[in-house]
Amino acid sequence: MKELEGEKVNIRKLVREDVDKMQFWATHKDPLYFHYNFPKMNEEQSDEWYKIKTKKFKRKSFAIENKDGEVVGYLSIRNMKWIKKESELGIVLNAKHINKGYGKEAITLFLDYYFKTLKMKILILRAAKFNKRAIKCYKSCGFKIVKESIDEFEDQYSEIFYNPLYSHLRRLFIISNGKKKTCYVHMKVTKDEFYNKINSLSTKIYASVE
Repeated sequence: MKELEGEKVNIRKLVREDVDKMQFWATHKDPLYFHYNFPKMNEEQSDEWYKIKTKKFKRKSFAIENKDGEVVGYLSIRNMKWIKKESELGIVLNAKHINKGYGKEAITLFLDYYFKTLKMKILILRAAKFNKRAIKCYKSCGFKIVKESIDEFEDQYSEIFYNPLYSHLRRLFIISNGKKKTCYVHMKVTKDEFYNKINSLSTKIYASVE
């Protein structure tokens, strides 16, 4: 793919060397987001992680760089359905670079590539309902909530569930059939919805991907 250039970030194909750089990312201090901390892996584990993220027919992954050339995040699309032209988005940022506008610009740049170059029609995602910052970002990019569900939490062994310091957070979860679950919102954006949203804004992000 050709590198996508925005005002704050660029997006390019994820390469193996990026995995080594992400090993040094900062960690989230809020226990609700511990599962977003990049795992510490040896070389063999890193090779396997990269293979899973990039070598599958139904998955593509991309690095997000800031203007200093630092890898500040990555995004993936998975469960690609080529006939329906639909897939699911996942995005992770270095905890040090949250709240800098990188996520919104990266998603906006990527959606233009997704719809124009990959010729896809729908992108979906799932976010924990307590992750209000992420949901606000997704809405600003054109995503709409289509439903809510109670699903298994990604990190079944989170400190939230056994550390007394985080007992106040347990109200966000339920235990069902021995599994910790929480409420998720399912969101979707179509090609038309995205461009209608972008065209309603005065933004240089869109101009940069024309």
